[in-house]
Amino acid sequence: MNFTKEAFIRMPDDIQDKMMGKIIASNKWKSMPTFNMLFESNILMGADRQDMIEAFSSANDMGYDLYKHCRRVGKEREKKAEAFISEPDHYIEEKQKALMMFFLADWVARTDEEIDRNYKDFLKISVEIDKYTKPSVEKIVFPWTKGKIFARLRFPENTIKKVPVIILFQGNDTVKETLRAIEDVILEQGMAILNVDQVGWGESRLTGNRYKALDNAEILGHLILDFCKRHEKINEDQVCLFGFSGGGTWSAMTAGSDRRFKYMVMLGGGIYDLGKAMKHLPVIQKRQVFKHWGCDEQEFEQRKNHIDFNKILPKIQAQTLLIHGTQDSLIPIQGIREAAKLINGAVELKEVEGGDHMCTDTMKSVEIPYMMEWLRKKMHICNE
Repeated sequence: MNFTKEAFIRMPDDIQDKMMGKIIASNKWKSMPTFNMLFESNILMGADRQDMIEAFSSANDMGYDLYKHCRRVGKEREKKAEAFISEPDHYIEEKQKALMMFFLADWVARTDEEIDRNYKDFLKISVEIDKYTKPSVEKIVFPWTKGKIFARLRFPENTIKKVPVIILFQGNDTVKETLRAIEDVILEQGMAILNVDQVGWGESRLTGNRYKALDNAEILGHLILDFCKRHEKINEDQVCLFGFSGGGTWSAMTAGSDRRFKYMVMLGGGIYDLGKAMKHLPVIQKRQVFKHWGCDEQEFEQRKNHIDFNKILPKIQAQTLLIHGTQDSLIPIQGIREAAKLINGAVELKEVEGGDHMCTDTMKSVEIPYMMEWLRKKMHICNE
């Protein structure tokens, strides 16, 4: 982490907000690597670079004004998509661009009213995309003590036998509907995908559930495994947990609760002291964490103490692949090296030289294909 960034994240939250507002209003964000990384990661999920530039260039702050312009650009893109209704692939591409602008608006939404209104619009677009998506999407609903947990289930085309399934957990900067591209890559390998909201995440958050304790991961894991056992198309002996960043946190917590999870892969996995990791986050990203985990900063301090990876990781029996950037300023590579030694299952740690938190430069071209090949070999999946 360079000195400028380290000094910035140590500033009080209100000062960070004011400085980010000035950076947005002055258009100085265009020359900052942080925003380039944000844009690149969102482009990988289907966003349009010019749409994001338009929204950011029009905004005068990193709050409601940017929220408003992200939504405006998203609605404009949504209207453009209607011209391609007879061309499903093009229509989906345009709708996904619109969806991603509403997702960016969620980043800077502050009030519950802003969050809920925006996410409902976001979900409306997602439903429209799913109508034309192939292979098709089935919505799965898991019961919870308060509200519900939602998931997206998809199978490879013409599935006639039981297949392995990947359980996909999102990071703190994503929700399940933004990861269609990852779903498609997994399906191409001959594996099913169950893309699940973590407790308190995304669509499920709207039903009122929030993360409360470590056993939430165990309960969700059991619900997932029971579902896989009952499903006629899923091989219950080939269930893999797949997590990005904070989704890696959930993958580890879940894998440690039940040895029936035979495989685990993660990219930029948050299997490191969560308190230390939070100290490396600017306020805008911390707010996303608190939003997903359903708590304020004080409550998070209490909850993180229950997530002790020194106790969780030795319980994991799954064969594990960890991919991590050596220049990750959020989850230091040394922390992952130490974590890898604690996991009881066979572990491969792939270090990406010079890679940032999500290995942005090589994620699509190198890291995701490497993951898929690793899974194919471990699960003995052959091309047919």
